[in-house]
This record gives sequence, C-alpha cells and structure tokens, in this order.
Amino acid sequence: MKYIVSRIAAAALFVAAITPVAAQDALQPYIVVLRPGTANVPEVAAEVARAYGGQPGFVYEHALKGFSIKALPQAATAIASSPLVAYVEKDMLHTIDAQAMPTGIQRIFANTNAELDIDGTDDYRVDVDVAVIDTGIDWQHPDLNVAGGINCAAGNIFRVSCTGNGDDDHYHGTHVAGTIAALDNGVGVVGVAPGARLWAVKVLNSQGSGYTSWIVAGIDWVTARASSIEVANMSLGGSGYSQAEYDAIQGAVSKGVAFAVSAGNSDADASNYSPAAFDNVLTVSALADFDGLPDALGSPTCRTDQDDTLADFSNWGSVVDIAAPGVCILSTYPLERGEYGTISGTSMSSPHAAGGLALLASSSNPSNAADVYSLYAKLKNAGNYNWTDDSGDSAKEPLLDVSNTSTFNPALVPVTVVPPAGITLSVTAYKVKSAKYADLAWNKTTSTNVDVYRNGSVVTTTANDGAYTDKPPKTVASATYKVCEASTSTCSNEKTVSW
Repeated sequence: MKYIVSRIAAAALFVAAITPVAAQDALQPYIVVLRPGTANVPEVAAEVARAYGGQPGFVYEHALKGFSIKALPQAATAIASSPLVAYVEKDMLHTIDAQAMPTGIQRIFANTNAELDIDGTDDYRVDVDVAVIDTGIDWQHPDLNVAGGINCAAGNIFRVSCTGNGDDDHYHGTHVAGTIAALDNGVGVVGVAPGARLWAVKVLNSQGSGYTSWIVAGIDWVTARASSIEVANMSLGGSGYSQAEYDAIQGAVSKGVAFAVSAGNSDADASNYSPAAFDNVLTVSALADFDGLPDALGSPTCRTDQDDTLADFSNWGSVVDIAAPGVCILSTYPLERGEYGTISGTSMSSPHAAGGLALLASSSNPSNAADVYSLYAKLKNAGNYNWTDDSGDSAKEPLLDVSNTSTFNPALVPVTVVPPAGITLSVTAYKVKSAKYADLAWNKTTSTNVDVYRNGSVVTTTANDGAYTDKPPKTVASATYKVCEASTSTCSNEKTVSW
C-alpha cells in the first residue's frame, strides 16, 4: 500500500512542532529516510521542515525515498517516531582518501628528509631504476611508475625463455614495488624513493613460488640491463645454499647492480637461507613497528608483536646487514585485489632498504662491485640503533634511517605533463538574423562520441564525425569551446568566439 500524503495529512503525521523556531546555528544536519512506497516526497519534506522549523535540503526519490534536513536534535527524535519514517540518521562529513604515510616510511624518517620532496605532489621523481624480482608488478596501477618488465615464471619447472611484460598475477611484487617507489601524488601511499622507474621481473608464479632456474633467468635479464638498472630487490628465499643464484647475483653486482634481499620469515639463522646468506647482497631483517615512532609504545594493529623489536617471525644472525620495518606495512596491491593492502614479512622490510639504496644510487650511479659495496656500507653506516634486538644473536644490526640530507640527497627529475595529442578544434561564429550559431570542426579521434563544451559546461554529447553546430542562447555574447573524447579528459584546444 502506498502512503499518500496531502499537506493536511502530513501536518497531522508530524504534529509535534517545535516552538519557538530555533536559531539557524542550533540546527543539526540529518538524513530522513521514508518507508518504501511513500508518495509525494517533496511535499512530505516541505511539510516536515515547516512543522519542525527545519531547513530542507536534498529530496531523494530514486535510490531511496527521503530527504536531508537541518533541524533541532529533539525535532529529529520526533520525526523518527512518525509512521512514515523508516529512520533518521546524523549527516556525516566524508572526505576524499588522501595519500597515507605508511608507518615504515615514517620509521625510517623518509618523510622528514626535505631532499626527497615528499609533499603529496607528483612534481619530482627519483631518477633511478629498480628491478623488482618477484611475482611481477601490476602495470595498470596508477601509483606506480613501471618502465618495463619480463616474465621468467612458468606453470612447471621447465621454461626455455623469458617472455611477456611481468604483470603481477599474485600481489606480492606489487606490494614490494609500492614500498620502494610509490608516487608522491597525494593519493594511496608513498614509497621510499618516490616515482623511481620500476622493472617488473617476474620469477614467481601466481602461487608466489618459483624455481632457482627462473630466479637466475630473472637476474640474468637484469644483468643484461645493468647500464640502466642500478638496484634490484629480492623479497624471496629458500632453505639451503644455491651457488648458481650466488654467482648470478655476483655477475650483476660486478656490473653495478645493488641487491637488497629479505632475511626470511622462519625465526631462524639467516645463514641457512638463499639469498639471505650471500655476502654480495644487503640482507634485511624485519622490525615490528606499529606507530612509525621510536618510542616502543605502539599498539599492535594487524598482528600481535612488540613495538620496536625484531619481528617475531624474522630471521636473524651474523649475515643480516640491516633492519627495516616489516610488520603491518601498507602498500600497493593489484587493482583487482583492492589497489592497496597491508601485509607483514621480511619481504616488506627488504624493499624499504632497496628504496634506500635507490636514493643513494640515483646520485652515485654504481658501475662495478666496489661501487655496490660502497652503497651497502653507506646505508648501514647511516642507520640508527633506536630499537630492541630481542633475537639473542648478539649481533644487533643498524636500523634503516634515511633522514640525513647530506647522505640521502637523490637526483630528482621534474615530471613533465604532456598534453593529450590528436584533437585540434576550430570554431566559426556567425548570425542568421538574430540567431547565433557556432560551427565547430575538429579532426576525428579514436572515440565513438565526443563531449562538446561551451564555457566550461557540456552542451551535448555527439557522434565523433568531426563537426557540430551549436546554437547558444541569445544572451551569450561570447563563448569558449572545446571538445573531448566522451567521458574523458582527452580534449582539444580551447577556442573563444564572439558574436
């Protein structure tokens, strides 16, 4: 049965009018949702506002039946008791989701280093190339600057070549990539070396596993591009010692590629794992940090651990070179998995260190093994010891710290915004008696339709046939036109005409 409400009937349903009418600054915003089937919603809204001294707002007739209103709290309570009303709720302020500062970025003091220019504006990027040897990287992610890649992972152990572009069909590599170099663009997250060029070297499959042969093939691919790629991250490992993997890394190091690798997640001596045990890499353990501060006061968030201590899962030992945040790290995720996510592991600590190496390498490009080992030493020497090593290994490693502006003063390149190409507009204005016309002509674009703008507003969406005649109102003395591919920001030049 529909609720049909006349003005008199509405007044009867909302009889508890509030008198006298309160000052406008005492009114609070609410949303009133009416029961399904209620008719004449605008009339109901107006009558409620009149009866209760409220200020009516939006009227909702399609997604739901209801309206917004500013009213006194006691009026809102009275309105909610009406048989027409399903419920009343307080109108809440919503904001856009701005760029978040991950706790790991804070804990290594990247956000305090003015030389990194972390300010929420994508105007400069770190001039360096970093290979992510992992499950790949989501090429479509808007927060990542992916320069290229390769796929060396297969569905079985035997694969004869690397092909494709290294797109991520898991999530791990994309998360690692964001910690290293997510853009400083005001959305999502920001990385240690914002905007660095990323290379997706896929050596792990969609289950997150891969054979040594695949990994070596990926390292080989990176080595062939050592003139461009300065840093590689390997957030992966296995028990035992692989000489082939060691030698492959050494070949890359000899050509000037620095490697950050994860220590492992077995709460064991890292010397029993590859590549963590290698002496030609920077091996990174994981710090548990929940608040981004060196205060040991952070409360656990995504998992239980003790703030500012070695993560309870992290491998340890004399082969570990440096610690970095690795617990509850927010970073990029593939778009189909939600765009951003929080996970833990030494896989998350290693890319923090890789980002630190990238900052150093951007201004001091390594070309041989000596240069690489110098980068490792600089990163370790810049670390601090403001944390608790509770592993019991008697070998406390420094904690990554990139706050020193003299040491971490990366080469930055400005971001050049290239205007969309391909649409050129011309406009001819004329009159026929008192009527005004404008003939628009443009070169055809790839879209089916175009939006035609007059003075900043869309006047029509028309076929992309290269021509349209506009008839503006008589009161318009001049107009500025442009055409855009429908529902996009790919637009022509603007043309202003007068009559």
